[in-house]
Amino acid sequence: MERFRGKILPFILRLLRRSKGTFIFILGMVVVGIVWHFLALHIDRTIILPNFAETMRVFISLWTDEVVMTGLLITLERIFRGFGIAVLIGLPLGLLMGYSKTIRDALSPLMNSVRQVPVMAWIPLGVIWFGIMGGVTTFIITISSIFPLMLNTIAGVQNIDQNYINAAKSMGASQFKIFTTIILPGALPNFLVGCRLGLGLAWFSVICAEFIATREGFGFLIVNAQHGFQIYMLYSLIIMSGVVGFLLDRILQVIERLVTPWRYKNAAID
Repeated sequence: MERFRGKILPFILRLLRRSKGTFIFILGMVVVGIVWHFLALHIDRTIILPNFAETMRVFISLWTDEVVMTGLLITLERIFRGFGIAVLIGLPLGLLMGYSKTIRDALSPLMNSVRQVPVMAWIPLGVIWFGIMGGVTTFIITISSIFPLMLNTIAGVQNIDQNYINAAKSMGASQFKIFTTIILPGALPNFLVGCRLGLGLAWFSVICAEFIATREGFGFLIVNAQHGFQIYMLYSLIIMSGVVGFLLDRILQVIERLVTPWRYKNAAID
């Protein structure tokens, strides 16, 4: 007993402190599952709320379902293609608009007007331009994710202390040198925040676009499940979409920590 108290108990307490976030998440999911189970029993209508245990069984089986995995991979390929285009356009434009007031004044009215157009409003135009297949989804992803990238990059450049730029100029640094050694590193944290926001919007928008404008992909599978009244499949696909979106965000968080470790060096909370 004394050995347990002296060595094993402190170890367990340290492990719980380090895994506090995971523990709270698991506890929250358990509570949701219990509430779902009893609420489904009370409603007793599968079309409104299916049985929790059966939904989880279908959800787990979907990860080895060839049709579902193929649809998911198609959607992810569209995500990365459209998001990559958004980065290639949004990063340089954001840097230029943040650094140059002239460029910012020239492009801001157009950017602020275009970004107010709802994503779903672009789908009919995208169908006319690209047809009903992958091209329209790539277009929608790019449109939805480019503006968070640009706005956060602009803010990142504007937050850079002007004294650093003035010091570099006084030492004879070229504009290219200032860009690569001050502007780009200084805007990087904000740009990565914009990437997280943009990727989240990209995942949301591609699912919506696949509801309407494609005949394949993860969103198309959700619509098929709804049309066929496959309630367990429908709920499972919705849960899977949340899990995939969460994992995409976590991957970007890991990249953010690797690229900008100084932001987390003195963080008290993980």
